[in-house]
Amino acid sequence: MKMKYGLIGMLSVLLLIGACRVHDPCDDCYDPPAPSGVWTITGDDYVEILWDHVYIHDLDGYRIYRSFQEFGEYEQIGWSYDNYFEDDEVTNGFTYFYAITAVDDYGNESDLSYESIFDTPRPEGWDLEVGDYDETAGVDFSGYYRHMVQPWDAWDTDMYLFWDEDDGSYAFASTDVEFEEEIIGTDIQYAGYVDTLDELDWAPADGWTLETADVVNLYEGHAYWVWTWDNHFAKFRVTYIGEHYVVIDWAYQIDEGNPELVVIAGNGSGTSSFKAARPDGSMKFDPTSREKRASTVNTLAGGR
Repeated sequence: MKMKYGLIGMLSVLLLIGACRVHDPCDDCYDPPAPSGVWTITGDDYVEILWDHVYIHDLDGYRIYRSFQEFGEYEQIGWSYDNYFEDDEVTNGFTYFYAITAVDDYGNESDLSYESIFDTPRPEGWDLEVGDYDETAGVDFSGYYRHMVQPWDAWDTDMYLFWDEDDGSYAFASTDVEFEEEIIGTDIQYAGYVDTLDELDWAPADGWTLETADVVNLYEGHAYWVWTWDNHFAKFRVTYIGEHYVVIDWAYQIDEGNPELVVIAGNGSGTSSFKAARPDGSMKFDPTSREKRASTVNTLAGGR
């Protein structure tokens, strides 16, 4: 187990270590430099950790540490001879902090890497077929663990498929509903053409149309962001458009308000305490939203 400190605590520890080594003869008294450039790739029940290689002649390998908080106790979870490690002992929806140390042939170990690196794994899926029929046109991302495709007008449907006569293409509409002049709905925005869904990392903070229902036309190879009515983020990419159905790949963040959907770069600028909110600062979801949606079917997009 190792400790990670703030800047003042870290400097104090380094001074103490340096003072102790003045009268400590050894073959190699120097710790390797701490690894840098640490970043992660978010997966479905796994996290990939990568970092810049430490170039010293007597490098033995790297120790990988993990914690549930940025500062405090970090426990070793693995060892790597390369600058890569996959942590598959994680649970979707939980946030983990990571740090790396370098170890030389004499057993000297560096400080923990200095970047604040955290990751929240999330479920993902491929080849989800959404049909152009009332019973199979709806998508509920929170149903990833059971069945995501459902009737288009179910109260918990996030978006539904329909044929847009004006554009001559299939489209997804958000299921915004109005309850006593309050709009409770999902928001969708276009993300552009991508080769793979992994090209979309963090859901954007801007560009959402919160007060109106969204309609996005669908094209093969193009991707879209989703902010669900109950304050979760998702993304999907259209892989195929058939005669009466559309096929999508998807990912869904089960940690409420967390916009992370694939990659966190190691720049130390992020914070896991971020929760999405409307422009006026209010939260998108409140505990009564489920009951309000379940009591009305006034879909603002107009239906199929």
